[in-house]
Amino acid sequence: MKIMAISRASALGYGLGLALATLGTSCVSDGELDEQVGSTSSEIVINTNASYTLLGVQSNKCVGIQGASTASTAPLDIETCSNTANQRFRPEAMGGGFFRLRNELSRLCVDVSGAQLGNGAAVIQFTCGTQLNQQWSFTDVAGGAERVTARHSGGVLDVTAQATADGTLLEQFASNNGTNQRFVMTPALPAITR
Repeated sequence: MKIMAISRASALGYGLGLALATLGTSCVSDGELDEQVGSTSSEIVINTNASYTLLGVQSNKCVGIQGASTASTAPLDIETCSNTANQRFRPEAMGGGFFRLRNELSRLCVDVSGAQLGNGAAVIQFTCGTQLNQQWSFTDVAGGAERVTARHSGGVLDVTAQATADGTLLEQFASNNGTNQRFVMTPALPAITR
């Protein structure tokens, strides 16, 4: 079993948060520390053998693949939580404190479409690879919630227009500390398949 412990950084802005999250990476294997680069005040522990749900703080809804699609380029949205496999993601360590998020149903990865850099870029699922637009870091912002940041752009996972309705799409957007950019990562119970 491999468990990644990532130090949580305070919400002092993206630059400092990303720097601290990157510096505070350690790997634990069979109870022993493999690598210790740095540390900050508290840690989020990410078990790469577990699946997680991402619960939007503003909407109280789960991130999922729209329509439980298994197709490449299907968009991510927020949905009423149902504990189904399309709402479950397995983190895969990519180094430097970044993770790829593989959907349990489709086996595809969370991806910023076309590696776009700007605000409003669609967040989709796509064939998993090593590209930077599929690598994400997690920064503690408040109350156990995380800001999820794309490695290639520094943009964060964002619920479009701060909406709360089922089916609202996710996008990449500059960090603004909005609650629509905060997600609680919770280890998921065994999934219900559709």
